[in-house]
Amino acid sequence: MTLSRRVFKGGVWVSLSFAISRLLGLIRLTILARLLLPEDFGLITIVTLVVGSMWVLSDMGVSASVIQRSKLTPLFMHTAWHMNWLRGFILAFVCWVSAPWLAQFFDHASLQYLLQWASLIPLIQGLESLGMVLLKRDINFRQRSYIDLIREVVNTLVAVLLALYWQASAEAMLWGVISGTCVASFCSYFIHEYRPSFQFNQTCAKDIWSYGGHLMGAGILVFAMTNLDDVIIGKVLGIEELGYYGIAFTLAGILTNQLVQVFNTVMFPALSEIQHDHDRIKRVLELSARLMSNVLTPVVCFVSMFPEQLVEFVFGKQWLPAAPVLLVLLCMGWVRGMATVFGPVLLAKKRSEVLHRIKWMEFFLFSVTILPAVYFLGIVGAALVLLAVYALSLVLHMKAVSTELNGGIRGATLAIVYGAIPGVVAYATAISTEQMISIERLMITGLLFITVWLAVLWFEERVFVKKVVKMVMR
Repeated sequence: MTLSRRVFKGGVWVSLSFAISRLLGLIRLTILARLLLPEDFGLITIVTLVVGSMWVLSDMGVSASVIQRSKLTPLFMHTAWHMNWLRGFILAFVCWVSAPWLAQFFDHASLQYLLQWASLIPLIQGLESLGMVLLKRDINFRQRSYIDLIREVVNTLVAVLLALYWQASAEAMLWGVISGTCVASFCSYFIHEYRPSFQFNQTCAKDIWSYGGHLMGAGILVFAMTNLDDVIIGKVLGIEELGYYGIAFTLAGILTNQLVQVFNTVMFPALSEIQHDHDRIKRVLELSARLMSNVLTPVVCFVSMFPEQLVEFVFGKQWLPAAPVLLVLLCMGWVRGMATVFGPVLLAKKRSEVLHRIKWMEFFLFSVTILPAVYFLGIVGAALVLLAVYALSLVLHMKAVSTELNGGIRGATLAIVYGAIPGVVAYATAISTEQMISIERLMITGLLFITVWLAVLWFEERVFVKKVVKMVMR
């Protein structure tokens, strides 16, 4: 099977998986938002922040090393697996021990109990089979998709049932995550023939670290930029405001992150196979940029026409303060998506140190602006800072890839512009109609947007669609 067909099939499976996962996540979020209080979401945001930060801060690039490496040996794989489970064990211990101090820092006693149970999450994640990584390396996402869906289904069922049983409690969301992680880790050993062995080699470990060390540094900075705002909001504005910010961030992620995650998942292993063929990489960049812009732009434009109505319809009137934040975060998601087109090129060409330098520049902008932005502008200020950071990220990624490929990203840049035209034209047409709060007006505006978007998309992109089909069928 050709690389283009493998990428297409992999993209289809990843897209279906993410679409269903996001739908389940939206259903879970909608139900829980009507059962729980903003304070409950604020608590879970902190728990997710702590556990997620520990996992990201300790990422040694094990998975990326396995994917990027052209030849794998059993000893290398066994060493990588041991590094993963040891990492999970250490993180679980640190999370448990630090729970009392973190509860005191945020001045919320129940955080200690939640964090100590949450320490199970990294422990379980560390025991996951590396067969999941090997499937990703081979651009074989069918079985991986099953595991992801199982995780989301278990998470949703457990969280909703426990929320009803406990009559609204943040513990319900936590146990949903723990249950989903546990079941997914257990099932990961049934989807690939790889089985770990008690073998560890220092040379292999050093090899993993030499490539993954820069990714670890970049991951630390990325997580700081996307989660330090939660810490500042929780400390400066309070847990309730953090709840509004957290739910807006989650909804924006559901609406925009699917395509971003698909590209991150599929394009890195695909580009690793053609890392020395600059002409093919340029063609892939142009195709990726056009698809990303074609899909993300109408989503952002459509929701930005009535964010308040969307928030009220999905979550209820009590969550309306999250609407302005949602609008800014949607724009951030668009810019982040465009930057994602260029990032996998640097990874595939083993230029992780370039990504590390870019993240330092982004972190500098973030660190000097986040506190005053939150203090003077509240949660909207935090979202505006992230938008500015990802705009800088897009510029730096494009410059780095242009240098790596000796120029030649003009086609990808134009593809982003051309891909955005249908969504922008549809937005301009629909927004020109008189805006009213009535359901009838909202339906008319929405239908007008979709009609104009599809018409312009077909008029502008029919040649592009035929090109994609031709590439897939080769």
